Amino acid sequence: MTNLVSQNQVIPQYDDNHYAVVDLGSNSFHLLITCLVTEPRGKSIKIVNKVKQKVRLASGLDSNNLLSDDAISRGLDCLKNFSLYLQSIPVNNIIIVATAALRIAENNQLFFDAAKKILPKDIKLLSGEQEAKTIYAGVAHTCTTINQQAHAKKLVLDIGGASTEIIVGAGCTAKKVVSLNIGCVSFMRKYFTAGILNQQNFTHGIAAAANVITAVSKDFMQLGWQSAVGRSGTMQALIEILKQRQQTPIITLTFLNEMQQTLISCQTIDNIDIPGLRADRKAVLASGLAILIALFECLHIETLTLSSGALREGLLFELVPDAKII
Repeated sequence: MTNLVSQNQVIPQYDDNHYAVVDLGSNSFHLLITCLVTEPRGKSIKIVNKVKQKVRLASGLDSNNLLSDDAISRGLDCLKNFSLYLQSIPVNNIIIVATAALRIAENNQLFFDAAKKILPKDIKLLSGEQEAKTIYAGVAHTCTTINQQAHAKKLVLDIGGASTEIIVGAGCTAKKVVSLNIGCVSFMRKYFTAGILNQQNFTHGIAAAANVITAVSKDFMQLGWQSAVGRSGTMQALIEILKQRQQTPIITLTFLNEMQQTLISCQTIDNIDIPGLRADRKAVLASGLAILIALFECLHIETLTLSSGALREGLLFELVPDAKII
């Protein structure tokens, strides 16, 4: 995955067969570039480039839900780099969306107005429900199990920087969705102040998340599901830790509680040193873990696996609905 471009880096040139998805998340901004391939057996879309930058937009929200100038500047600087990749892609082949942090921000128009001068296309601000449905579409169109078992219900979880989505669906249809205003960046600031990792901070964070989740858990429990999958940085990081240990890549509550104790033993975020954990995930692992523990406990989840697709893949399906994502 590419990070922000340097001054001397040559930007690849694309053509009419390329499609771009820009996801302005609350933690990271992502650019996904794909190429449409047409063969006798049908159309497929292949990922050719990924560009990512940790912007942590949600950390720039103050108590009045106003984005700081620094946060806006970080976001706009990232967009200036993204725009270099988008120059040669047809506007109709591009989709740009914003999620929870910009949804929450009372002064989001400042960001949108400045972004208009940078990007080739306006940003689409997704509602919480739209975000959740798009996440499910991304899971559905990249998970063969869902397609093979059209009637089997699946629970899908996504923990973002400022929101968490819970979805139950079957096949390609999301039956119930909700987007909650709890996220790993906002929780990091609120419950892990100064990067302190202790039992009290975890207890408060888990309880706060559970309080929000409990308000909607009954309806999801009544629907039920046969399996649970997740796709977010928190869950990806935990799966990478399991793989580093050469353990089965399946998340359980026992493993989550073990990780909680491991983090507490580190005492501070700066001291985190866990084999398999990337450096860029350290800052928000504890807060994301607190939310995930609450999800497991409130929804009585036994096991959770990682999905290969989510929001960006769902957006890609909107752009090219008749192509298979490979």
